[in-house]
Amino acid sequence: MRITLLTAGLAAMLLGFGPSQAQESQTIVVFGASGNIGGLVVAEALERGHAVIGISRSPDRLTVEHPNFTARQGDVTDVESFTEVTSGADSVVISVQGNPEGDFDPANSTHARAASTAIAAFGAMEDAPYVIQVGGATTMLDTVEEMIAAAPMPVAEGTQPYSFLIGHRVALDTYLASDIDWTVITPPFGILGYSFGGITDTTRRGEYRTSTTGFVTDADGNSSIYVADLAAAMVDEAENRAFVRQRFTVGY
Repeated sequence: MRITLLTAGLAAMLLGFGPSQAQESQTIVVFGASGNIGGLVVAEALERGHAVIGISRSPDRLTVEHPNFTARQGDVTDVESFTEVTSGADSVVISVQGNPEGDFDPANSTHARAASTAIAAFGAMEDAPYVIQVGGATTMLDTVEEMIAAAPMPVAEGTQPYSFLIGHRVALDTYLASDIDWTVITPPFGILGYSFGGITDTTRRGEYRTSTTGFVTDADGNSSIYVADLAAAMVDEAENRAFVRQRFTVGY
């Protein structure tokens, strides 16, 4: 298992920059900026001095007040829209999921379609932005059978949970077959400070470990990370590009 220890902002501090000041300012587009995790990514990137373009189908929901923030309407599943709103960006963060109403085909899930849209938009583009997509925890497992067995809820084919779960695998496989620069960050099962109701705790440890081959666990076998550190890991990856064309996971 490849495991490395990273501290958010460490590289910048070693070069004499403060923890909220990035080594080089980027333009980062965030799909899902009005969501819980996407919103934390926006805040983290802005704190480090990046310019952020938050994308939502309803941009009036994006109420961030910051001189480096721009809200735009966009559709992560539409190639023309995707290409337009990411023009000139350095990195693109995709933190979305869902299904078309009544359609539980994993290939049609929002996160699976987002992957194919990014590839269609950037496949023939020189110096295309780096794509960082949030996957599901079970995408660290090797087979669909293992994913279903490890799911935190019953998963039956033809249901929404199945579409969510396997849709993340479809997205990963789509990226693996592509020629663009991407990474899929797969959180551990234990995302601290986050529930389906929203963000409950913005605690930051300021450090985490990474792995490309299996979950990161502590001495007691637990695999977890605070949601704010998960968001920081995404911005770290935008800055450092340590896992290009790989999936990776994070934990303490």
